[in-house]
Order: sequence, then C-alpha cells, then structure tokens
Amino acid sequence: MELYDVLVIGAGVGGLACGARLSRLGYKVAVFDHHYAAGGYATNFKRKEYTFDVALHGVGGLGAGQSFHRILDACGAADRMIPLPKEHPYSIQTLQQRIDIPKQATEYKQLLIRMFPDEKSGIDSLFAAIYRLHEEMSFLQDPDVPGWKKGALFPLRCRLLMKWSGLTTEQVVRQYVKSDAFFNFFTALWGYYGLPPSRLSSLYFFIPWTGYHIEGTYYIKGGAQAFSDALVSVIEEHGGKVMLRREVTEILLDNKKAYGIRIKDGTEYRGKWVVSNASPAHTLGNLIREHECGMRYRKKLLTKRIGPSLTQLYIGLSCHPEVLGIDAEDLLFLEEQDHAKDYENCMHGLYDKANFGLTNYSKMDAALNAYERGVITATLIDDIRNWPEEKEAYRWKKKEVTDIFLDRLDGYYPGLREKVVITELGTPRTMMRYTKNPEGAVYGFAQTVAQSGIKRTSSRTPISCLSLVGAWTQPGGGFQGAATSGFMEAERIHRRLQ
Repeated sequence: MELYDVLVIGAGVGGLACGARLSRLGYKVAVFDHHYAAGGYATNFKRKEYTFDVALHGVGGLGAGQSFHRILDACGAADRMIPLPKEHPYSIQTLQQRIDIPKQATEYKQLLIRMFPDEKSGIDSLFAAIYRLHEEMSFLQDPDVPGWKKGALFPLRCRLLMKWSGLTTEQVVRQYVKSDAFFNFFTALWGYYGLPPSRLSSLYFFIPWTGYHIEGTYYIKGGAQAFSDALVSVIEEHGGKVMLRREVTEILLDNKKAYGIRIKDGTEYRGKWVVSNASPAHTLGNLIREHECGMRYRKKLLTKRIGPSLTQLYIGLSCHPEVLGIDAEDLLFLEEQDHAKDYENCMHGLYDKANFGLTNYSKMDAALNAYERGVITATLIDDIRNWPEEKEAYRWKKKEVTDIFLDRLDGYYPGLREKVVITELGTPRTMMRYTKNPEGAVYGFAQTVAQSGIKRTSSRTPISCLSLVGAWTQPGGGFQGAATSGFMEAERIHRRLQ
C-alpha cells in the first residue's frame, strides 16, 4: 500500500493544476486517470500521419504577468509551455462577408462603432464597464493576494461583478445597446460557453472576453497536450506520480473522512486528502456508497442542470488549408443570426442548419503537422440525445453528419472534399466515453445565472478531506476556469494540512 499526501482522481486540467500546485508546495501527490493520456479534454491524438488537438481553440491571459500566466506560474508550469499569439481571437463569416475581430479591445470597439455608428454612446459605456470588470477580476485572480483578504474586500472591490452575477449576457448587453444587429454580432461567441446569451450567465461570457480582448488570445505550441504535459512534468519532478490507465473505482472513507482510493485491480492508495477531478455525478454516484454522503447534498448536485456537449469533425487534408482559401485561425459561420434559434437547431440535431466553428490548426501552430498535411476541425454545440446508443444506427449517424459537415465546408471552399485524407468525428458519446462526464458535457454544469459565481458548486464537500475540482466547480468551465479551480483548492488544502 503506497502512501501519499494527496491523491487526485482524474488527470484533467483541474486535477493536474491542483496536483502541480500542491507538488510545488512540498506535498507528495499521485494523480490517477483511466485514460492513456493525461489532460482530459486537453489532449492531442494521432490518426495516420496527422496530429489533432482535441479541444483547444484559444485561451486568454498567457502573457507574462497576466491572469492565467500568474496561476500557471504559481503551479510551476508557465515557463514549460510556449504561448503562440493569435492574429485574431476569432473571425465571423456571415452570408455576406467575413469580419476579422481585432485582438485589442480598443480596436474592436472602433470596429463596432464603424459598423454601428448610431450605437456609439452605448458601445463606449459597455466597454468602460468591461474594463471595470477586468480590474475586479484581476484582483480576485491575483495569487499573491490572500484568500481572506479577497473575501473581506470583495463587497467593496467587486461591485460590478456582484451586479452582473445575477444577469444573463443578453440582459447586460441590452442595458447599454438596444440594437438587435449589434447584439447578434457582439455575442456571436456564445457557442464557446454552451448556452445562448438569453440563458448564459454574463460572467461566463465577459470574463473570458476580457482575457481574449484585453490580455490577448493565444494558442499553445504543441497543442493542448503540451499544456497538460507541462503540468504533469511539475508533479513528476517534485516526486509525485501521474498514473495513467489506472481507473479509480472507490474512494475509501472512515466515519465520513476520506483516507484513500481503490483502483480497478484492487490496489489501494492512502493519503491525507483526496481530490476528485471527476464529475460530481461520477464521484457521488460511483465512487462513494450512497449512505456515506448526505442525501441532501447528493440530491442537490445530482439534480443540477448539465451543460451541453459538442460534436467535432477532425479533418486531415492533403494540402495546407490556405490552398483552399482557409486563412483564418478560428472562424464562426453565422448563417442563423438568432442565437436562441440556433441553439435550438443544435439541441435538435439540425446539423445542416446549425451554426458551427472552423479551427485552422495548421495556421495556429505550423509545427504541429507538416505543411502539406493540413488539419482543421469543425465544431458545433450538441446534445447526446441526438445520438443513438445502438451501434449500427450510431455508425450510420456518424457517416451522415460527417457528410453534412463536408458538404457545408465544400460550399464555402470548393474542392475541399477532394483534399480530405482522413476524418474522425467526435460526438457527445465520444466525449462521455473518454471523460466519463455525464451526457458528454464539456462545460460541466450549464453556465446559467442560477449555477454561476458563488452559486456554482463549491470544491468543498460534506466529507472531510475530500474536494471536487474542475469545470463543474467554481469558477467554471474552460481551460482557465478548470485550472483556476484546481489552483484555488490546492491553496485551501495547503492551509488545512499545514
């Protein structure tokens, strides 16, 4: 029986960040994952001669001294990865034109004023408010400010954050600008966060927005796997272990206190603290016996609304994407202007109508694949109920949706189909199989007002020495959200174990 200070279940971004931070603080950490690669959604995979990034499109705040960089630096990983600045955070393709979104907030504001001159006053006010929000978030995300001080000063330093935490994205935007055309254009990135603006918590739209437009948008050299590998290397260099293909089947408890785990082959590991980066549903439903966790707490977590999943078509080409005219890094195809209607199209599996995104990995990282082996990925929001469980029906559905994606792309880039060497379609069932997330969720719990901010699931549990981290917990989904969750809980565990 091996002894560790902290045992982490799941090598996703939250678990790895928590493990890396604790390792740097001097704790002996072991991370366990059922998959063959560390990272959860932050991984790469290979098909033939092609390397595909599972999920990373871009992340903000990786510049020296910026919000995400400070957290990764505290975890010891910032200098182990190479941020690649993106030319544009994203581009929008309407039926009429393509518009590249400037990387600087000041330039973006001027673009919006040129597009919507009658809304100049409202746009100015909206951007001024966004800058205030960024200042408040910088205070909360500063790893050098003690948690007690953040809590004490929160009501004074974070007034706008408190106000916006109770509003949807649409409610905030329309406080400043009434134009439907402006609203539809400005909030086009909603798909990155899983809900249309009418349902999406404003915090989950505007906090990443500040990272993109105020701090800059980056890809990571080597893809998402390089991000995860950097955190793994910190853990291992400080005497810890990341054990892959080691599925945890039980959290060991004694009088409602976690003291270890058991993996599939029966081996037990003991520790002073257990951290679960698995979903709350998997943690409470499969790793802990029902009577060992309070029924009220269990019911509260298991009845929360789960966020959507994704369907992604990974495409390997026989040429560089630019040969076909694909020269943007991240392109949003905005055929349906009404975001609420587009969300319904996605949820009902109308793949020929739903808006989708196209990511050009060959442009974001030229070294990820050879020049002549272009890699692009088409992505849209999806619901697992659109995908049959029966194997043959599922196989035919995958072929049908692959053809729809390729036909739509060929309509924008004639000749694309002829250049396709390999495709791999990831569906919500794929996401569920590899991560064990219920319904293949990629954002954790749905990022609604009722499930955001301080209302989002806490990392603390009623079971002593057991924590939850990752997209399901505070502050929320995405690379930065999940990593921040792990970092913050590592700090709390450190205070408890000192």
